[in-house]
Amino acid sequence: MGVVKKDRSDWVIRKFSSHDEMRRKQVEDWQAVSGMRRREAAWELVTDYWVGKIGKHPNELRLQRSVAKLIRK
Repeated sequence: MGVVKKDRSDWVIRKFSSHDEMRRKQVEDWQAVSGMRRREAAWELVTDYWVGKIGKHPNELRLQRSVAKLIRK
């Protein structure tokens, strides 16, 4: 399993004069995106950790369930 390069051509580089200014801008940017995009970003972090740090296959993160048949007596 090789390393997948992500397209980050849309990333913006900014320069800040303080950590507080940087933090304020990060909060503004995060609040400006939709809930769907936030969930996508969170899931991307999960899969990056799962595959990159733990070394497991991303399909292992899928919902796994057992199928059972219940019969009332």
